[in-house]
Amino acid sequence: MTNSLTPMTANVTRSESDDQLATHWYGWFFLVSSLFWPRICLLTFWIFGHFMNDAFDDSWVIQVLGFVFLPWTTVAYALMWGLTSDGVYGLEWIFVGVALLLDVITYGLGRSLSRG
Repeated sequence: MTNSLTPMTANVTRSESDDQLATHWYGWFFLVSSLFWPRICLLTFWIFGHFMNDAFDDSWVIQVLGFVFLPWTTVAYALMWGLTSDGVYGLEWIFVGVALLLDVITYGLGRSLSRG
């Protein structure tokens, strides 16, 4: 007696709109994550460390503007400042530039997703 095992799945074809819907939800997930996590890091820097005050010379206005408008760049700048403890130098600026690019991509993705 031969018992062939065949999977019992439905032969449902996926439409292109299903793929677009999945891509759309992944985009929203990335957007929300990209808006949420750098702000959590900034709050952690403010609460548990001195990175923010050292990096921005105790200027709370720049810190708040960075929190609202450029969170990835602000996190990268404060982190790079904290590594050397006296400034951002050399290759550290590349890391800050990549963070700025990530901020621009985040806002571009938000505009793209809000348009549908």
